[in-house]
Amino acid sequence: MASDTKQRESWTEQETSSTEVRMPNQLKLSRVYRFIDEQTGAPQISEFPDSNPTGDTPLEVRMKHFTEIENFTFLGYVLAHELGGTTPRPIRTVEDLEVPDEEFQRFVDEAKTAMLTDEELGDTVLDVGINWEHFVASTDSQLLPEHPLKITDVLMQEKIDSLDFITEASVREVNLRSIEKQTGAQGRKSK
Repeated sequence: MASDTKQRESWTEQETSSTEVRMPNQLKLSRVYRFIDEQTGAPQISEFPDSNPTGDTPLEVRMKHFTEIENFTFLGYVLAHELGGTTPRPIRTVEDLEVPDEEFQRFVDEAKTAMLTDEELGDTVLDVGINWEHFVASTDSQLLPEHPLKITDVLMQEKIDSLDFITEASVREVNLRSIEKQTGAQGRKSK
């Protein structure tokens, strides 16, 4: 019976909330995670790591990096959708953002005036983050062995870096909105 798979007696009984957040899972391969901010009680996504992941080969390091990109992106997307805000709001964390690639700087300039609901912000995180992940994953053959997160094609590296900066800024906005929802405060800006 379908109700058995939902762990409830009937379809009129309320399901338990799927948005309940727990502390980070100790059993994980990635260095990105979701957690509860101790000061506000708000769900948050960790900052994206600046250092290389561990690995026995440059390619392994790069593969773990794009897995972390995917995890970071997905966690940001899910949290944004859980916030449920339906009022379009600015993306404050891109106000001062400058990226090295001209095409993506135009995107940032457009984002500076955009008003997005929480769900739209989550969709943007997913769109930009998946692009970042795919740009990294499709350039493995160009990696620099001494710096496996960098590639020989300077212009493509600028695109990768730009997508990185945009994704991280967008997830910071998701985190800000989560704190504001939890505390009822609005208008704070994150770097």
